[in-house]
Amino acid sequence: MEYKEILDFESRKLLGLFDLLKSSEKSRSLENISSELGLNVRTIVRSIKKMKRLFQRYQLDQHLAICSHSKKFFYIKRENDLYLETFLVQYLSDIPEIIFLKAIIEEENIQTKKLAEKMMISESSLRRRVKKINEWLKKFEIHLKRGTYEFIGEEEQVRALILHFYWFVYQGTENKFLPLEKGDSQQLSNQLVQFFQMQINELQKESLFRIVQIATWRFKKGKKICIKKEWKQYLNHSSIFFKFIKTMGRVRTVTNLDFEELSYLYLIIQAHFLPYFSSSMQAYIIEEHFFKKTTCHSNTLVATNKFKQIFWDKNFNHSKASVVAFLGFHLYYELISGFLFEKIQSRALLKENYPSFMRKLEEGLCELVEECSIYKKIPKDALSYRYFMILSSLISPVYNEKRIFICLMTDLSLEKEIELGKRITDFFSSKFNLMVIFARTSKSILYTDIILTTVVYQALSKKYAQPILLIEHDFSEEIFFKIEKLLKEVRK
Repeated sequence: MEYKEILDFESRKLLGLFDLLKSSEKSRSLENISSELGLNVRTIVRSIKKMKRLFQRYQLDQHLAICSHSKKFFYIKRENDLYLETFLVQYLSDIPEIIFLKAIIEEENIQTKKLAEKMMISESSLRRRVKKINEWLKKFEIHLKRGTYEFIGEEEQVRALILHFYWFVYQGTENKFLPLEKGDSQQLSNQLVQFFQMQINELQKESLFRIVQIATWRFKKGKKICIKKEWKQYLNHSSIFFKFIKTMGRVRTVTNLDFEELSYLYLIIQAHFLPYFSSSMQAYIIEEHFFKKTTCHSNTLVATNKFKQIFWDKNFNHSKASVVAFLGFHLYYELISGFLFEKIQSRALLKENYPSFMRKLEEGLCELVEECSIYKKIPKDALSYRYFMILSSLISPVYNEKRIFICLMTDLSLEKEIELGKRITDFFSSKFNLMVIFARTSKSILYTDIILTTVVYQALSKKYAQPILLIEHDFSEEIFFKIEKLLKEVRK
């Protein structure tokens, strides 16, 4: 979900600048920053000055500094990348819209006048911001109750909002968010890991814990889940779910959670973490979805059959891992609408790197959206990225891209030249469909796209029209970036 939509211009501008400067330790020119952000140079300079003041205000100026070269090139010098996240957390916590959402989530007794004073804005400004936030929330099937500003919508949507809010605003750092006794939630989280035999890292354990903590907290406040009829039918006949209920019943801390809450946890944990369940647990769950003909399993079959047709010229077989990935993703969007399943990479970047693969992928997605209404509720970027990740694990995304031939014309020994060819092939194996050939005959050179040479040989440029790149004998890593630039040009 994109919180920047609800922020004012000043906050969006500073966050955009911060994201751009922190993305690399190399300096960026004012012209480049201006082009990237769509802001004029004077505005950028003012924002840089404000960011410096904020570093001092948050007592981070000993760890973070904005440095410049020739007054036109800027970068953030950092002692450690963790300080970048610390700044982001502190800055977000000062933004009026974030303060307002935090107050709603934690269900403070909100009085417009006092809240406006806390945000240091006028009451009329607060009302304008609330209206904007309310319109934004409607995309996620949630709205604000007039007067009390309470969230109105299906409980699973509200819980998804709270989880996304936590990761966006606090980034997993220590905080007082959800002021709830943590022991019960931690014990239940551990029990879930044990039951599903999950192999997850510390960050994933934190995410699991927050899902459980939010569910327990909301339940104790009387905000209960209502499981849809079709899922009750599946769960009532699931032997794994029966074992799950029995196991959870033995844990003293969860005896207060009713059938609906345990059903919700069973499904939402499955949606988020199914690929990390033990192999045997995955097999049982796939089998149950198959025999019970659940809708997420049906959607998985539809998707896999569709892409077998789209990629008809390349045989691929689905593994258990790919079926599990599809199942979890489809289950997630049956439980929750509008929220992103995962952090996604820019679709534009995928199109740039894998144009032919993405063309076929989007062809399949367009047909799926037309044939199945469920795909219309899934954010397009989330759908495109998740399917790319699954399908690219089955088919190399470069297999049907334009084949590019790199010719080595060097004075290196045969062994060194072959080693060099292998290094180039390995380095670009996941980015370009290329083949390295050697200049043994004039015929082999004619159909090449790029020539690499270790000697300035003037006759080359006169005899051949292909791009020629001079490389050093030690072949430093920097040369790969020069080759990549040529490869992108040739592929166009």
